[in-house]
Amino acid sequence: MAPRIQHARTTLPLLATLLAAPLAHAAPPPEASTFLDGGQAVTAERLGAAALDPRGRSLKPVRLRYGSRSFLASIDHTAVVRLDPGGEEALARRGYRLVEPLMPSIGLFLVEDTAGEDGLSIAARLARPDARTEGVRDAVPNLYVRMERRGAPFTPNDPRFSGQWYFGDESMRMSEAWGITQGDAATTVVVIDSGCDLTHPDLQGKLDPGVDVVDGDDDPSYDPAFSGAEHGTACAGIIGAATNNGVGIAGACPECRLRCVRMLADEATPLSAPIKAFDFALQTGAAVVSNSWGYVEAMPVPAALRDAIDNVFDNGRGGKGAVVVFAAGNDNRKLGDDELNAVRGVLTIGAINQFDDKTFFTNFGASLDLVAPIGTLTTDIVGPGGLDPTDYTLNFGGTSSACPVAAGVAALVASAAPELSSAEIVDLLVETARPAPYATPDAAGHDVVFGHGIVDPVAALTAALGDVEPPVTTPNPPAETEEDAGCACRAGRAGGDTWMAGAFYGALLAGLSLRRRARR
Repeated sequence: MAPRIQHARTTLPLLATLLAAPLAHAAPPPEASTFLDGGQAVTAERLGAAALDPRGRSLKPVRLRYGSRSFLASIDHTAVVRLDPGGEEALARRGYRLVEPLMPSIGLFLVEDTAGEDGLSIAARLARPDARTEGVRDAVPNLYVRMERRGAPFTPNDPRFSGQWYFGDESMRMSEAWGITQGDAATTVVVIDSGCDLTHPDLQGKLDPGVDVVDGDDDPSYDPAFSGAEHGTACAGIIGAATNNGVGIAGACPECRLRCVRMLADEATPLSAPIKAFDFALQTGAAVVSNSWGYVEAMPVPAALRDAIDNVFDNGRGGKGAVVVFAAGNDNRKLGDDELNAVRGVLTIGAINQFDDKTFFTNFGASLDLVAPIGTLTTDIVGPGGLDPTDYTLNFGGTSSACPVAAGVAALVASAAPELSSAEIVDLLVETARPAPYATPDAAGHDVVFGHGIVDPVAALTAALGDVEPPVTTPNPPAETEEDAGCACRAGRAGGDTWMAGAFYGALLAGLSLRRRARR
């Protein structure tokens, strides 16, 4: 017995040492905290120490867990907090300070801790029930996540793509739509993107003051160092380039005004940036907000951003609401029902080609509302800094280029019928959409790839104006040639067709149930 006991006494410490050795060198588990995002519990793990990003911001990597899904992000020393009236005093008592208002009309502020805790700690502490009783409704870290522009360069190989084919008689019939209205200078489209070339000859006369939510100033110019510097300029040109000026291209809403917001960058973008961008659209009375961007990862939309978008949709434009248009994205995947495109106040646009068929890249799903053709020819950065050495490019594409086509049409409708609410304009665009020839719609008229159909500006405008003959704004005609001198038959025929269709579309409008969408 003694040898066996002795053997056991010498072996057990050795076994304990061997078992403990790897544990002594194992990394400590990530530090985890939980906060509430719109009532949903989100677990966040800190993955390392803070480090400076290329812009000199001290950011700490984290992993977010929404149920079974996880996403990477970064945090700084701030949190996005939603307060009830009077909640500022409660925050001050807890040692927090308001950094800046983000969208104060719905109680959104950027907050920091006076003791230097990071944004995750702030959100976790303010998720406690006692904070909720003191006027704190919601708190999330100021999450830095990667965003992407929704349009990779796309060079068409068919000669019919040359010129603005997407506005032609075989597609959008914009010439006929412009016979109904060319828009109104009182209608403004805010383009949230990479900023714009403020010196472009087709844009400089159309731009009102914008904002930069990256650097926090009033200069919405593009950053030449950004990999997608030309993106915002290209989107703005499709929507509202100066028209009938003998220069360059035509914009979908010729008389509408534009405001550019610089938000996209190569680095991660904080949650506060898009909220400030939408607050700018709210404060400036935008009728339409065009968004050819989205998150790199298929992540749930933060509740604060969702509510900011819905606030613009419900209360923008002096209480009538603004139409918020988003590109569907270019990953050829199904959109989730908790993503940015599924927000109630978002009109999601997919992309089709010159044959009214789906493009190989466009995303799809229940939240896809409509499709529009890709706007390949548009304004580019002046000089060689953009997609093309000239001031224009034929290489724009992706759902990024379909989104501003639809945004321009929405602006035309808002100009023609300014009394309509944003929800009514959206419903009108859906109800008057042209059937997509390759769609197989369900009982509700929706196809996951083509949505409710192809945006139809002529049908939408005619329905918006009812059975009253609309006033026709006639642009200054170009110099006559011998072939067309004295001939007004084309214009007369188009105007007659528009008026003749008025009774039909008036009946359609009268029969519409113009409702605030509840599908999301």
